[in-house]
Order: sequence, then structure tokens, then C-alpha cells
Amino acid sequence: MASLANQQEVKLGRVIGLWGGVALVVGGIIGMGIYALIAGIAAQAGSALWLAFILGILISAIGVLPIIQVAAAIPRAGAGYLYASRLLNPFWGMLASYWAVLGGACSTVFVCIGLSCYIAAYWSWGIDGNLQIIILSLIIPAVFFLLYLFKLRLANWLQIILVAQLVIALVVYGIAGSFQADRPLQFSLSPSQGFAGLVMATILAYSTCMGFQVIAEMGEEIKNPKRNITLSLIIGGSVVLILYILVGTVFVSSIPYDFDAIKAMRAPLMDTASLFLPIGVVGFISIGALTAALTSLNAGFIALPRELLSQARDELLPASVGKISSRTLTPLRAVGIYCLLVIGLLLLQFAGFDIDFFAVMAATGILLMTVLVAVAATRLPDRYPEQYSKAYFKISKPWLVFITILAVITSLSFVILVLLDYKSTATVAGIFCALTIVAVIYYFIRVNYLKKRGVNWSEITHRITGSEE
Repeated sequence: MASLANQQEVKLGRVIGLWGGVALVVGGIIGMGIYALIAGIAAQAGSALWLAFILGILISAIGVLPIIQVAAAIPRAGAGYLYASRLLNPFWGMLASYWAVLGGACSTVFVCIGLSCYIAAYWSWGIDGNLQIIILSLIIPAVFFLLYLFKLRLANWLQIILVAQLVIALVVYGIAGSFQADRPLQFSLSPSQGFAGLVMATILAYSTCMGFQVIAEMGEEIKNPKRNITLSLIIGGSVVLILYILVGTVFVSSIPYDFDAIKAMRAPLMDTASLFLPIGVVGFISIGALTAALTSLNAGFIALPRELLSQARDELLPASVGKISSRTLTPLRAVGIYCLLVIGLLLLQFAGFDIDFFAVMAATGILLMTVLVAVAATRLPDRYPEQYSKAYFKISKPWLVFITILAVITSLSFVILVLLDYKSTATVAGIFCALTIVAVIYYFIRVNYLKKRGVNWSEITHRITGSEE
């Protein structure tokens, strides 16, 4: 047990305040989704786009409410593993964690590729376009790892600054577009493509609303976490909803409705902004696409390595993986492993795996983790009644069970819809099945090894690891 004790001599730095938490939520959710998917949502819903966004974020919020409940009671690092392992058992915690890490890494890959395509469009190296995109996408995670060689405070301030630029850009677009004399804002309850169009628009809107889970990974690095995690989610979620409805409504009101023309738009916000804003302001809004990608990447690199830290604290991974740097007060080794995973996945571009593949992988992994942790949350009132009673945010057990049922249904339904709509469903399903099989085999080998070493596995996995503020 010496390795575990040494690992916990240095605690994570508690440097993220309320506004840092809000920035993590806003940046983690928005990403490039509003820039890339707004045209598809508008084409399906038309002037009922506002309704699609409300439904999308409502469904997303239902999925994460159980996670918020546990985080408000037991704010710790590595929510996927820790919550599922303590409220269900370590086996399910291990699966939730690996699904989250793979899904989160694929989400990071998705944004790296999208950002590289955006950069390549303005900066040509005179080589094959696809090769330039791959090279750029490989450079991005390496740059972010270099950022984490400094203290988390720097990454946190970077997140706040980037999110501020993104929010200002979207607010400028929304307010300026709202005052077009010849194009009043259009709100309707009648989707342009009927009920089926509203369903598809809601699915697309929902895909732009994932990312609430990021802050739950950061419980030990947030000041006054029981309060600030809850408030960050409420404030951040409200900001995202207002921005989505404002920007989406301005976009769909700025141009005549034409399904094919709208869906074919490659830079929808910039194209419509040029109709009512000067070129310099359009450029500022265009920069927002860059900062949107960077905020999403930053949030992922900050949060997801904490899953590996949480497993290492139980020695399910070697304790050295979770070693906290005394200089940065962050788990640099875990961050490095996560960075290498992202780079490895990016190399799959050479095998023909495209951005759509990583988007589907990301949604599948994150939603599967959400299902397991949501189910685990129902056991919080009985398993840890004291922490539950002192939680800043509290849902009564009957409502918690009801919300969890809704979360499981909506999350699994979305996974099924995404897989049914994707041409390489068998590949995605095969990868997750293979990951699960390998993880299960590793789990039993590792636990058996620990027990032979004299480690009291039951005692370790009944203790809430990490530090309380």
C-alpha cells in the first residue's frame, strides 16, 4: 500500500472558481457544434428551430441530472469510475471509465480534425490537403500537453478568455441580427419538415448539448465544489440555451427558407453575418469558430485524464499513473497517457477513418458512461446518506429514480439512432465490444494480482478516495 500512500501525499490544486467552472461548462458544451450543425438544424426545423434547441438541451440536462446529484454530494476527480465503482461496484466503474475515456478521446479527435480543416482552409502548406489536415491534427494535442506542463491555473484562465471571446462573438451576431428591419425574428410551432423534421432537428440539437459531464470530473480542483459545480452547471447551461436560441433564430430568420440551400451551407454563421454586419465584425465572429474548438479541446484535456487518476488511486491502474506533480498539482502522467491515446486515434486517419466516425464513437462512449453513472446515482441516498443530506443540490429519491429512468431511455435511444444513421455501425459496435472484452479480462487479472500481493481490494474500493475541501 506504500505506492498508494505516496501517490496521495500531493493533492490536486484547487484553483478553479465559479467562473472557471462556468467556462468549462460553456466551452465543453458549445465546441464547434453551433458553427457546424446550425444549418442542418435550421433545414429540418425552419422557424421552429428554437423548439428543437429547447428539447435538445432539456433531454441532455435530464441525462446529466443524476451525475450532478452525485457530484454535488461527493465532489471528486474521475466521476465515471469513482461514482459507478462506489455506488454499484468497481467492475461497472471500470467499464464506465473506459467508455468515458474512449468517448472523450474521440470527441477530442473530432474537434482536432475539425479545427485542422478550419486552419487548412486559410493556411495552405502546398502539400496534399488531407495530409496537411492530418499533420495539423497531430500537432494540436502535443501543443495542449505542453500547456499542461504549466499549472492548471493557466489552462483555467485560457478557458475563461476563450469562452469570453466565443460568447461575445455569438452575442454580437445574435443582437445585431435581431434588429434587421427587413427580417424580423421568426418563431413557430410548425417545423418546416413536419414532425419528422423536428425529431431530426432535436437529435442534431442534442448532439450540440453534450459536455455537461466535464465539470463532474473536476470535483477536487474546484473551490467550494458542492456549491460551484451546481451553480456552474445552472449558469453555464442557461447561457448555452440562450445563445443557441438567439443565434439559431437569427440565422433561420436571416435568409429565405430553402431546405437544400440551407443544408449545403459550409460556413452558415459567417455567410449570414455578412448580410448585416461589417466585414471586420464578421471576421471576429469567424474567430469564434476557432475559440469554440479550443475551449472544447481545453475542457477535454483538463477533465478526462482524471478518469485515469481515479482508477490509479484504487491501483486498478498502476499507482504511478495517478502521480500528482508537486510542481503543477495535476496528474501529468495521466494527461500524457490521454494525449498519446488521442494521437494514436488521430493516426487512424491514415486508415481512412473520417471525422464522422469519431463523432459517432464520441457520442456512443459518453452516453454509455452516462447511463451507468445515472443508474449508480439512484443508490446515493442509501449508500451515502450523510453526503446526500448535505448536498448543495438535492433531488428526492423517487424523483431521482424517475429522472434516471428517463436518462437511460433517452441516452440509449440516442445511441441507437446515431448507430442506425451511420454507415459503419458494425465497426463502431465492434470497437466498443472489443474494448469491453479487453477491459473485463484486464480487470480480473489486475484484481487477482492485487489480492495476491496482499492488497485488501474490498477495503480500497469502499473508501471514497481523493480530498474533501
